[in-house]
Amino acid sequence: MNNSVITAILIGLISTFMSSMLLAYDNTSLTDREIDSRLQYIENQFLNIERPYENWQYGWTAAYSGLGAMKLYQANNEDDKDRAIKERVAGVKLLAGLALVLIKPVPMIAGMNDYKKMPQLSRKEKIQRLNKAETMLKQTAWRADDRYTFKPHVMTIGLNIIGAAAIIANGDSSDALASAALGIAIGEAAIWTQPTSAEKKLNDYQERFGDKKKNTLTWKVNPFYNGVKISLLF
Repeated sequence: MNNSVITAILIGLISTFMSSMLLAYDNTSLTDREIDSRLQYIENQFLNIERPYENWQYGWTAAYSGLGAMKLYQANNEDDKDRAIKERVAGVKLLAGLALVLIKPVPMIAGMNDYKKMPQLSRKEKIQRLNKAETMLKQTAWRADDRYTFKPHVMTIGLNIIGAAAIIANGDSSDALASAALGIAIGEAAIWTQPTSAEKKLNDYQERFGDKKKNTLTWKVNPFYNGVKISLLF
């Protein structure tokens, strides 16, 4: 197997390992007072930032579902074939956006109901609750960084290119560019309007309880004879 392929696989495995390490908490060494203090603090942070994330999650869910249904209704009742194609493509793209919002919801919002139902009478239950709270906060904070990766933007552009191709093939080709541009604008708006306050709350939490240094894990890849040398730094 080519060395570059092996390197890429190793880097991917190490990235996965690092993510799992950062999400693996060991709160069993904490005192009961420390556990209670952390739970109280992090739950207060949830109360402070929950509303903007709810607004984003449920707002875009309503927008995608409402507009998607409206476009498909208009397509089914449109006499003009080209216009019907344009509206149908728009409706399908909006419902695809809805599917993405539902498949990948904000971690804090998706997990909050289950979290609130978790018991916290015994020490073990409190530790489990704290682990869950820390995981939700960290995953929600990381979620905001999605906007800086290629994947969501490529998916948005790709979906709208497919939609434009469908219009060109079945309807009025002059509608394709406008449809794609509008679809990309809506998709990008959804990406960039995601709240980011969880990042600050996570940083504040880690600094307050001294977790920033403890959770630091870095790695680097250096050239080596006939290959590369990968170093993990704890």
